[in-house]
Amino acid sequence: MDDQFKDDLAEMRETGEVYRNIVEQFGDQIEVIFVDPRNSISIMDYMFRQLRKRKINVWTMLKNTFVGSRRGAIFLNGHWLNSNARSNEDIYLNISEELGVHK
Repeated sequence: MDDQFKDDLAEMRETGEVYRNIVEQFGDQIEVIFVDPRNSISIMDYMFRQLRKRKINVWTMLKNTFVGSRRGAIFLNGHWLNSNARSNEDIYLNISEELGVHK
């Protein structure tokens, strides 16, 4: 019973570390929002806001809402940053490119 959530806890800790590093590296340039992947309404609201701002198209909104919305997913302006990222450094590079920041 003690090991039942061991993998989940490790993934949550890793995700927390990534988010802390994002805030540390990018500060006020980025707004970090945590959403439980089971909270479909919040996810759809976020994706609709990105669609209205013309950051993403309808196809991307649907893909991210129904495929990308899982524990540990990281989105910036509606774009799923860690869908193809191999490492956390790739995620930080993706953020830098999206923000137009050269670190």
